[in-house]
Amino acid sequence: MNMGLGRVVVVGGGFAALEVALALRKLDASVPVTVVSDETEVVYRPWLIRVPAGGQQPPIIPFPRLLEAAGVEVVARRVAGADLDQRHLVLDSGAAIDYEQLVVATGATADRQRVPGALRHAIFPCDLDDAAALEARISAGASHLAVVFGWERPGPGLEYAAWIARHRSGVRVTAVDGDGTMARRFGDKATAWIRTRLERLGAHLITDGTVERIGEGTVHLSEGAVDADLIAIVAPLRGNAAWLPPNLLTDYGMLRVDNTMAAGPGVFAIGDVVAVPDGYRLPPALRSIQATAPGVARNVAGALRGATMQPVLELGRPDMLAPDLAGVSVLVRDRRLVLRGRLPLLIRASGEWRYLRSRSARGS
Repeated sequence: MNMGLGRVVVVGGGFAALEVALALRKLDASVPVTVVSDETEVVYRPWLIRVPAGGQQPPIIPFPRLLEAAGVEVVARRVAGADLDQRHLVLDSGAAIDYEQLVVATGATADRQRVPGALRHAIFPCDLDDAAALEARISAGASHLAVVFGWERPGPGLEYAAWIARHRSGVRVTAVDGDGTMARRFGDKATAWIRTRLERLGAHLITDGTVERIGEGTVHLSEGAVDADLIAIVAPLRGNAAWLPPNLLTDYGMLRVDNTMAAGPGVFAIGDVVAVPDGYRLPPALRSIQATAPGVARNVAGALRGATMQPVLELGRPDMLAPDLAGVSVLVRDRRLVLRGRLPLLIRASGEWRYLRSRSARGS
């Protein structure tokens, strides 16, 4: 399949692929855009935390329909390989797609190998199937759940712990800081507030030591152990970019970019698959995508015309965290507690609802 010069190919089937493709069409409708993905819909993953708590399924965004309505071609295949010098992709069908500019938006999945023993002894509720599996185990009678969180994205693990503690009264929940995240990113005041919040919900927060391995029914820490009849690990991520040359990727499969979001000649990236340079930060998940999609689209369109790339990332951007702790939140900026209670959650929820309505989400 030869798409010809001037074409932008976006690889991925989530928020990042959707938003950068729509941003490209909005910026310059003359640019032909193709999205390669075998996904038929996008699950709103921030609301997966409600599933094991017995809540409703998260909203679904009609991915191909929105793209096709915007004039974006959708190729329902997976990418199996890439020749970046010749600028073409090889699909799992064996067909090839030529491109002039490539945007990698393949996201990241749970890194099930990073913590020894976790693949065998833990559940990773990072997608709808695994969140449903966690709910099924709880409903089947699990009485003590250990939720291990930290690494690249600590928020969802804390959120799972709080939501399950609040809504599943027969389950004792222990939230375990896997890698010193609370001290490194939340600071003492926010950690104390979160600890108190979890205790009020009947849960317990452990921040002493780091996780060394997962055994059958045991989280082994550098300082002690936590026994539980069900263990969930939320956070360690691995990029979905194994079809790219290894020299472009980090040890955890993330695609290295510069401050323009370029990974190399003709290659850009956006979303959870991105590894930013030292000194730069991306906001969490959806906010990161919304913040960077217009800039990535501008640089991709500019690259087609030989324009100079413009920075998308800013040095010194603060590290912001605001986990949903089952009805309240705590806003943390660079380890400093800024706001707590319902207000930060209302601000976050307002943005989520606006986004879901704008993308015709079902079930929202």
